[in-house]
Order: sequence, then C-alpha cells, then structure tokens
Amino acid sequence: MTLGYQGFAFGENWPSLAAVLHGRATENADDIAYTFLADGATDATSLTWSALDRRARALGALLCADNARGHPVLLALPSGLGFVESLFACWYAGAIAVPVSLPRHARLRSRLDAIVHDSGAQFAIGSIQERQLLQADPGDDTPTARLRWIDPAAVLADPDPAQWPPSAPVATRIALLQYTSGSTGAPRGVVVTHANLMHNSGLIAEACGHQRGEVIAGWLPLFHDMGLIGLIVQAVVAGARCVLMPPERFLMRPYLWLRMISDYRVCSSPAPNFAYDLCTERITVEQKTALDLSTWRNALNGSEPVRSGTIERFAAAFAACGFRRNAFFPCYGLAESTLLATGPGPERLIVRRSASGALLDDSEPHGHVGCGRPYGDTRMVIVDPVTRTEVLPGRIGEIWLAGASIADGYWNQPPITRETFGGERAGGDAASWLRTGDLGFFAEGQLFITARLRELIIIAGRNHVPIDIERTVECTDAAVVAAIAFSSEIEGRERLVVAAEIRKGRSSDSGDGESLRHHIRAAVAADHDVTPYDIALLRPGAIPRTSSGKVRRHAARDAYLDGTLQRLESSNHVVSAT
Repeated sequence: MTLGYQGFAFGENWPSLAAVLHGRATENADDIAYTFLADGATDATSLTWSALDRRARALGALLCADNARGHPVLLALPSGLGFVESLFACWYAGAIAVPVSLPRHARLRSRLDAIVHDSGAQFAIGSIQERQLLQADPGDDTPTARLRWIDPAAVLADPDPAQWPPSAPVATRIALLQYTSGSTGAPRGVVVTHANLMHNSGLIAEACGHQRGEVIAGWLPLFHDMGLIGLIVQAVVAGARCVLMPPERFLMRPYLWLRMISDYRVCSSPAPNFAYDLCTERITVEQKTALDLSTWRNALNGSEPVRSGTIERFAAAFAACGFRRNAFFPCYGLAESTLLATGPGPERLIVRRSASGALLDDSEPHGHVGCGRPYGDTRMVIVDPVTRTEVLPGRIGEIWLAGASIADGYWNQPPITRETFGGERAGGDAASWLRTGDLGFFAEGQLFITARLRELIIIAGRNHVPIDIERTVECTDAAVVAAIAFSSEIEGRERLVVAAEIRKGRSSDSGDGESLRHHIRAAVAADHDVTPYDIALLRPGAIPRTSSGKVRRHAARDAYLDGTLQRLESSNHVVSAT
C-alpha cells in the first residue's frame, strides 16, 4: 500500500470525506474551515471545523431518518455555507450527493427535471425559497414534483449528539453523481466514489503544494466540479481554509475576486480562461492600487481552452500588483477523471505550440498552451480513435486516461459506460482506459489540447477544429466579443456556419454589419482554407453556454437551424437541414 497526500493511504482503505472532516474537527476544532462572502467583499460568515462537523452530522441524521442512505439526494442550494453543510451531511448519512444548478425561473426547469429523472432522486435538500422556485404546477407529475424536501433550517443550532449518524460510509461507496455540463450532448451522471475524491484531491494538493492552514478561494459555482472538488473538497483534504463568494458577484464586479485573493492572502484560486480576460478588461487602474496578489502562487486555468493571449495580458496587467506570470497553472481535466488530469510541473513553463507541434514564440498571436503532465499514478496515452493504436509523440490523437481518479462510469447507463470507460488499445495492455473524447498531442512532457473529437468540423474531407476558427473570428475585429463555429448538412452538403456576438453599441443592420461579415469570411478562408456558408451576427450573450461558461456548439447549431438564435439581422440564407 502506497501513501498519498499527508499520509492518507491510496486504495480501498482510504477514509471517506466524512471521516476526514471528523478528523479535522477533532484536531483543529476552532480553526476556521469555510468563509462565505455574500456580497463578495465584507459580509462574511464563517464555520469552524467543529461547527461544520456538528451541523453536517445533525443534518445527516435527518437524512438517515428518511432512509436516504444509499440513495441520490439533490443539493438544490445556491452557493454558500448551507451547501457545504449539506454536502457533508449526505456523506455522513451514506447518501449520494447530486449537486445541481438552480434554474433562475421555474419555466427553465427542463434540465433539472432531466437530472432528477436520470438519477432517480427522491430526496432534495433546499430551503423553502428553493422549493417554491422549483415547485411544479398543481397536478404536474414531473419527477421534480415528487421530491421529498429536507430543509437545512430544521437543524438545531446546537444539535443533540445522540442524533448523529453512528458511522461514515466506506471509501469505495459512491460519493456523488457529477452531472456533465452538456456542452457536447445530454447531461450524464458521472459516478464518483469517496476513493476517487480522496485520490484526485490528494493529487491537486500535492501539485499546488497546499499546506494546512493556507487559504484557497474562489467564486466558481459549487455544483460545478471545479468549485465542488477544487475548493470544498480540497479544503478538507488539505486542511486549508476556503473562502467563497457567489458567482454572480464576480460576474457583476470581477474586481471582487482579486480583492478577495488580496485581502485573505490566498495561495490558490481556480477559474476558467474567460475570468482572467474579464479581470483584464474591467478592473481599473485605481482598483489595482489596492491589490496585493503576491501570495497567489496557483492561478489555476482550466474548464475551457487556455489561451496564451489571456495569460500574457493578465500577467502584464497585474504585474504591478505582485502577480507573477509563473503563477499561472494551465491544467486539463474532466468530470470522468473526477477533476484534475494534468497540470504543470514545478518549473511552471508556459509552452505554446501550433497544431502541427511547432514551438511558437511570444510574437505568435495563436497557438495551443501546454497543460502539463499527469500526476501520481494517472497514466495517459494519445491514441488514434479509429485504429486504437498509440500515435507517435507530437501527433494528434484522442486522449485516453487510466488511474485511481477515473470514475466508475455513468449512472445507470451501461452501454455508454462500456464505450467511454472501457477503451482497449490495439496491441496494448489489458487495462481499460477512459476515452475522454478530447483530441490533443504530447510533446516534450506537455499535453496540448486541440479539440473535442465529437465537435470536429469535417467539410470536403478535411478536418477543421472549431476552437481554431473561433479564435480567428474573435481576432478579426474588436466588435466581436465571442464566436462559435459548427457545421450542419444544409442543401445536401456539410456547411460551415459561424456565429459572432457583437459588442453592445455596434450597428450591424447596414453596411457596418456587411463589412464585418466580409472581413470574417475573408479571415476564416485565409487561415483555414474553408469559406463559411453563413455568418450570423448575434446580440451580446446570445451564444448558448453551459452553467460553467463553456460554449454549447450542438445547442447553437439547433438554435441556428430552428431560427431562435438572437441575431442582429436576418440571415442571407434560407436554411433547410436534414
């Protein structure tokens, strides 16, 4: 048996997360575990390890009384300390946590209904406000309408220890169903065990060099794996203090994220690439004078493509605030590998290469950023998705992973689980591999992500990577805020369609829009040797995205075909698709 982070044993004898929490409450009872800034700045509430342990056990006792052990329990809660308490309550009760994104309106409940139906959840933890938001119309017989609700407010401030669950679940039991974002298809429940969480969290802590008592922080939604595992679970495994703020406060005022990092002397904070761009664009010179980012040694950048221009702009913009360029931590992961799969080594070199593998210098505006290497016992191979043979270094193929962080499959979906988690290399070992569906190449110790396999655009027998086309469009004109590229069979042929969000205040219903479309068409044709069939100019925010900010190309394609994309002008084409 090998030992993992801070002496936790790898494998089936690892403790569950509930047992680790109880250990923290015993050893560091009065240390602050989690702090939540409701307004993103000064309105702070905190929980010590012992207080969290008491409340989680008491709420877990309510779950046990309802016979929730072994069953999925919906966490229908916004970001906050109540979410943290409810998560650990599920684990104390031996229940399966199902974190979900709360729809803003009851009429947007379709994705939640789909998750409730797929998971078979009969229980939900949520306040009266969440229950009223999700309450179905009278007579509605949807799965959500049949949920049995448990209100965290029913827990006494100082619960009776006799009501606490007597034991925590073993590490091999299912800890949670992490529903995928749906960026490439219908959401699926990834089955994550306590051992998966312990293993992956240990790798994160080791890669980031986390020590007990340090501070990690973030604004990421807690139902999303980067927020759930990268912040909440990471805090208990590493013994770190975790400071949280609502996602909407960051989106309204990006300054508050960096202010939180500065005020609490944060060592690690993760975010998708767009968050760093938002800070660069919106934080003023005056605001920068109040920031000290010198303690931020792990600026994790993942969840969406890491862009070299973002790294350079952010590093330059906040260098005077003490931010160091080598604090950037480009990483790659996915729910099926619990969270983290690869990340940089101690040297933190920001390596950039073209899709052909050529090394790029800082003068090149594009290129793929290296996302490091696997950690611990995680293994990775780059495989030809057709022949299933390993490709040579520097050649693009599908990324396959194996190791103790790989989840147990998809909830109640054996055929898709076998297809995705049972990859077998031709002429290779007998191991089963996770087929990530992502394309990339490995060069000089770094993984470079190039595309999603299921999102390749194939026109006239040639492969085109959507991300590369989108980068070209976004660099064409300052009026373009974001772009999305996809293909569809139109008039009997596969056609390329590009949609571009236009910055507020720019007109596109006259020659201005036509000129912009001409420039985009010319740039795409020059860079990628393919001419877009249609270029749709969209209102700001019109590109479909997942709850974590990823573009949803399949949803954009569907909206384009049925005419529901929020265009600034009518299309030049009459679309009929098969």
